[in-house]
Amino acid sequence: MQNEFASQFMKSTLIFIYLPLILVLLIFVIHNLIEKQKLVKLGISDIDKLDGKMFEKYLEVLFEKLGYKVERTRYIGDYGADLIIQKDNVKTVVQAKRYKGKVGVRAIQEAVAAKGYYNCDKAMVITNSHYTHQAEELADRNGVELWNRKDLIRNLLRIKDENEIKVGQKISEDIPDDSKNRCAICGVTVSDKVRQYCLSHPERFGGKIYCYNHQKEIGISKDQNTDKDY
Repeated sequence: MQNEFASQFMKSTLIFIYLPLILVLLIFVIHNLIEKQKLVKLGISDIDKLDGKMFEKYLEVLFEKLGYKVERTRYIGDYGADLIIQKDNVKTVVQAKRYKGKVGVRAIQEAVAAKGYYNCDKAMVITNSHYTHQAEELADRNGVELWNRKDLIRNLLRIKDENEIKVGQKISEDIPDDSKNRCAICGVTVSDKVRQYCLSHPERFGGKIYCYNHQKEIGISKDQNTDKDY
């Protein structure tokens, strides 16, 4: 009788202890789902009003919707990485910059450093704004993919249905065609200056666009072919 009473008392105690924990966990999960549903509906004007932490959360939702596995780094002491995303066995470190002005070279330097620290295959910087010319050039030379405001808008629209696009949202800047600014080999977005350089040397690049690293490879290949002709 005493054993049965002790057993019942133990069960009641465990329920009393764990039930609140389960309820708290359930509330957290529900809150997280509701927050993600709200974030996925944001337009670019809403994103402009987010703070840095919420911008990181938005990008987490964005990449999840785009089919990536997403890991968030700690908010303080992240070694230059805000997210680590993975798809098709390619691991990419992401630096998020919710800015009003132009993003400078420091963000690129941090992304390059984070790529090595987290042992990633690629590095990416994403902003709701734009980049300085120096930042674009440094990114190009280090193979860092840049998403500017138009890239962000294009991808946020990819995760929306047409009926979710807000009335009055400017479509003119929503779906830019930057396919002409991508490297013909790796697909990395290059600056307008790099694009113009490639197009102004058709004898070397054949009218195609290449990032800085692949420009060097194309140049070596051309030189080797020229030597063989002689």
